[in-house]
Amino acid sequence: MKEKIFKRKFIITAIIALIIALMAFSLAGCKNSSSSDSSQTSQTTASTKAEAAESSSETIQSTTAQETTTTTEKQLPVEVIDGAGNKIILDKPAQKVIVFSPSDLEIFSGLNAMDKVIEVDSWSVKNNEPLAKGFKGAGDTNGLNFETITKLNPDLIIGVTMGGNDDYKKLAELGFKVYLSNTTSLEGAYTEIENIGKIIGKAEEGKKLSDNLKTQVDDIYNKVKDLSEDKKPEVFYMVWNDPIMSAGKNTFINELIEKAGGINIVAKDGLTDWPEYSLEKLIKNNPDIIIAPFSLAATPDVILKDKKFSTIKAVLDKKVFSIPDNPISRPNQNVIKGLTMLSTAIHPEIFGEFKVIE
Repeated sequence: MKEKIFKRKFIITAIIALIIALMAFSLAGCKNSSSSDSSQTSQTTASTKAEAAESSSETIQSTTAQETTTTTEKQLPVEVIDGAGNKIILDKPAQKVIVFSPSDLEIFSGLNAMDKVIEVDSWSVKNNEPLAKGFKGAGDTNGLNFETITKLNPDLIIGVTMGGNDDYKKLAELGFKVYLSNTTSLEGAYTEIENIGKIIGKAEEGKKLSDNLKTQVDDIYNKVKDLSEDKKPEVFYMVWNDPIMSAGKNTFINELIEKAGGINIVAKDGLTDWPEYSLEKLIKNNPDIIIAPFSLAATPDVILKDKKFSTIKAVLDKKVFSIPDNPISRPNQNVIKGLTMLSTAIHPEIFGEFKVIE
């Protein structure tokens, strides 16, 4: 009996030991598996964090570099020579500009930079110039409004050399940056466009606008530059009719007439700038074509029906043309309109029928 009990206890003890062993083995396997998974997870997490940190670092460095570049570009000093030969130096591109030059105001528009214009000339406001809409005016060649200018505190003032120079000088003495415009040639127009681009932080856009104008001018001139003199009509540009006034050498209009393939009879006479021109001389030189701005002749009839011009060839042949003032008198990107009108008036056989371009 005792022997049977002893055997039974031995068997039970062996079974319990086996169960404990199996449980220990199982727990050990689970622990190893958990440890392995935990290790892999930790490594993955660490790797992800490292990659994220690296990416974040690169982004920060890239953003910082961009911000530094942008800041550097904005802070770069600007240096140009204005129409009076003055060196204009700005610590950074101007953001608040008063523009007293209607021609330069059109350049601002061409550069999509009207947001930098804080005031314009009073003449443009009074004459309802489209780009002057919404402005009050701060003076013109008859005198500048110092109170308004001081209150606005512009980064730059753009004026014209033809008038108000004393006022501009006073403004410069007061510490204002003053740029004077004085453009009398196409080359000057190209430079003016580029200068305006530079002083407002749009140098690239200014160069592009200037190059585009030059290309269009060259396209027209290349079609007439090889014409013989006898193939170039003689032209008279009538600035005014009482007294008769015209444009001679050293004027923007004279250069446009030549680029369009014509001969300016006033320049041919050796006259410069804006001289009076006698009726006798006009009849004697007998131009093939007469061109006048709208400010003088809204229609050619103003000249065609004037008896004192009745014997002139241009009138007899009805080759009298009226064109808008601004495209032929303002040296900026819009001058291509004036040149196109002149070319069709002077050489319709090459450029087609004359049409007014506003």
